[in-house]
Amino acid sequence: MGKVFKSTGLIALALMLLLTACSGGNKGNNTNEATNAPTNSAEPTNASTEEPAEKEIVELDLFVNMSWWPLKDWSGKVPEEITKKTGVKLNIQVAADDKQLPLLIASGDLPDLVYTATDLTRMADSDVSYPLNELIEKYAPDFKISQERIGVNTMPDGNFYTVRNAFSTEQEWKDNPKAIPGANGMTLRKDIMDELGNPALNNLDDLISILGQVKAKYPDMVPLVWDKDQIGQNLRINYGLKKSKGFVDIDGAARFYLKDENYLNYYLYMNRLYREGYMIAENFTFKDAQQDDQYVLNGQAFAHGGGNADSTNPQLKELGKTFEMTQVTKLLSDQAGIPMGGSGWAGMYITKNNKNVEAAVKFLQYMYSEEGQKLGLYGLEGEDWEWNEAEKYPVMKYDFNNTEVQTQMGVVWWGLIGSSGVNEALQRYAPESQMTQWGLSARDALEFNPALGLVSTEPDTEEQTIEAQIQNMVTTEELKIYMAASEEEAKAQYEALLEKAESLGLAKLEDWATAKYKEYQKNF
Repeated sequence: MGKVFKSTGLIALALMLLLTACSGGNKGNNTNEATNAPTNSAEPTNASTEEPAEKEIVELDLFVNMSWWPLKDWSGKVPEEITKKTGVKLNIQVAADDKQLPLLIASGDLPDLVYTATDLTRMADSDVSYPLNELIEKYAPDFKISQERIGVNTMPDGNFYTVRNAFSTEQEWKDNPKAIPGANGMTLRKDIMDELGNPALNNLDDLISILGQVKAKYPDMVPLVWDKDQIGQNLRINYGLKKSKGFVDIDGAARFYLKDENYLNYYLYMNRLYREGYMIAENFTFKDAQQDDQYVLNGQAFAHGGGNADSTNPQLKELGKTFEMTQVTKLLSDQAGIPMGGSGWAGMYITKNNKNVEAAVKFLQYMYSEEGQKLGLYGLEGEDWEWNEAEKYPVMKYDFNNTEVQTQMGVVWWGLIGSSGVNEALQRYAPESQMTQWGLSARDALEFNPALGLVSTEPDTEEQTIEAQIQNMVTTEELKIYMAASEEEAKAQYEALLEKAESLGLAKLEDWATAKYKEYQKNF
């Protein structure tokens, strides 16, 4: 598939949001796998698909360390079916903020289970959680997890304490051509494109040209508005760049992501958009992620960075607008890339306070199985969805993206407990969807380097302090590049940013990261 699935110098066995995400991930999607069967599941290969005999229900307390988590209790037909299959019912507590879990860890007052995407190192501690590998050996020897997933979840003590979701191997992505990665898109006003004669949009130069035509014809319109949390992200995809943290492989070493040779080109492109009046300064100070939507819904903007035509057009219709948005469905550069390196997103931990360890590990075995993943993510097969055997994707029978329906059914979110990246990505495939067409193009930009994705600083370490100081600096200094008065000034500001990073200890951070990178490469 073109440059799809290119590996960055490693044995490309394993996979990355959005996500998304945040996915990315969209926050992400997945953990499937672990099985002898030819599936993409992260699961107990021998998990029974038969209805368990009547047995006493085990209640376990779960702390969800995500204050935005939409499902506040274990209700709906999907959780009820999971309980029938596993004999486990969960009592849910959703975090009030990001300070609550560290306090629970420090006090030793953790519940039976913790589901989290942060504080992973603190949770992966034998004084806090049970090593999952030990529990599997003792209570569920038929719970098989692939070596790739073990590799990306193994801690320095040699144990793995969870199997994070939102992970699939490169091969699993190849085996599932309908799996749509969470990739930040861009939409354009269809009526205005028609008025302009539908000019060619095949590359980034074409985009600049179109924005210029819009500004000339509609001087009071904002040519391009961005989601405040995704400024420039669609362009980063087209330049093959990481978004806001982490490391890249440069000559076999782990280097700070902003040292990617394409970052300067990206910054200069963004600076040109700003200098030529195609972006507005206010975009950098939007108070929330809805302000950009209002520009679009009110007809004040032509292009929407981060836009999704499938979700925007129904809103426009409801508002009685006479125009709609069209999705940019192709990559605009041969440099495009979506780094998929990583170990997944969130994981479930069985704490040392767990009152029924055997029930907990068997619950996870089911949720990591193909059956458990699809039940949690999609709903009841036959009733809520059917599998398209010819094209290998789930066909939904309900409004899958309706949050009220999700809450009523208890679907989608509980599937994230054990879902693989591919199983999450398959639910995005809809033949009639514009975002599907964009996602199919984005697949051609997937790049895999799981060992590099594992390189992450740990809490309460010097490396994390250095990284945090650098990231705080970048947040401020990056704006100076975007808003520079000339291309020369933008280049100077980029060099100044890197110099400031060096003064904050970047060389020491990169030395540490390179050592970790080489260590993790051995797992693959």
